[in-house]
Amino acid sequence: MQKDGEFTEIAVKTERAYCPYVRRFLEENAADVIAVGYKYAFLEKRLCLPLLSQKEKRLLITALVAADFKEDRSYVARRLYGFDNYSLDGVFHFRLQELKRRWEGVAEYVPTDMGASSLEGFLEFLTEDGENKLFVKDGRVYDEEYRPLSRSMLTGAETVIGEILLGGAGRVYCFGEADKETTTFLKKYYGGKATFC
Repeated sequence: MQKDGEFTEIAVKTERAYCPYVRRFLEENAADVIAVGYKYAFLEKRLCLPLLSQKEKRLLITALVAADFKEDRSYVARRLYGFDNYSLDGVFHFRLQELKRRWEGVAEYVPTDMGASSLEGFLEFLTEDGENKLFVKDGRVYDEEYRPLSRSMLTGAETVIGEILLGGAGRVYCFGEADKETTTFLKKYYGGKATFC
């Protein structure tokens, strides 16, 4: 690994037999970085939401990222396929023009006068369509195969609520005591689809 200012370069060597698996792993994770991190930064710069607190704005942008995550990730992964070297900035600026236009459309659709009640309505809509089973324990979120999730870190702050949204939760199981904010969120937006053990 080599660092140069804001840029980091990672070189991976493996036996030829494992190359397809390592390449797929790298492409999936690079697609996550763009579909979550780049989109979050893109929307954060473009959305002016004076009626929302900073916390509500973060929640809204995370929810907007989560709403199209699967489609965005799949689109990005297809644009990364087949390269020997991946330059995320290069791919984003030159190979993802259509995706950036879609994100611009999302930003234009969000009204400047969006308030807390509109945010709540959007979150209710978003949480209805979740398909995945997620587990929360000791402030960490895990997928159905009990792998820890950390996509919300790409938004600049790793949070349980952000991870639940980005994980496309349909059902959430909390083991042990969850913090008050997470408990309130789950009871409000997931109701009977949240189980506290």
